[in-house]
Amino acid sequence: MAPHPDRRLGPGRRRILAATFATAADATARRNPHAFYYFGRPNEPGLRGGQVTFGQDITLDGVRFVRDLRVSGPIIFTPDGRATATLTAETGGRTHEVKLTWTAFSTRPALSGTFDGVPFD
Repeated sequence: MAPHPDRRLGPGRRRILAATFATAADATARRNPHAFYYFGRPNEPGLRGGQVTFGQDITLDGVRFVRDLRVSGPIIFTPDGRATATLTAETGGRTHEVKLTWTAFSTRPALSGTFDGVPFD
């Protein structure tokens, strides 16, 4: 799922942003209250590496949804069904600060936040 193009974020940054969101969305999907099954494990591995820890919130530690991007940081749920993540995304020897807010467990989430301090919608 590619983010809406933003003139302030070039194609490379949008790809990193999309992969970072996919990583966070994959972790949150594991705790979807509308899912058919729910394992309730306190932690699980990331798809291609790293660790996802579940508590009241979700913590990513070097999680790899795609091979060349490691994502770390907390994902916090609000009572109104929003998810807010403050993440670091590491790829190609660089670290990016990514803040995301979206409607959790939605099939068409409206994503907003910042990428290295640059706001996007």
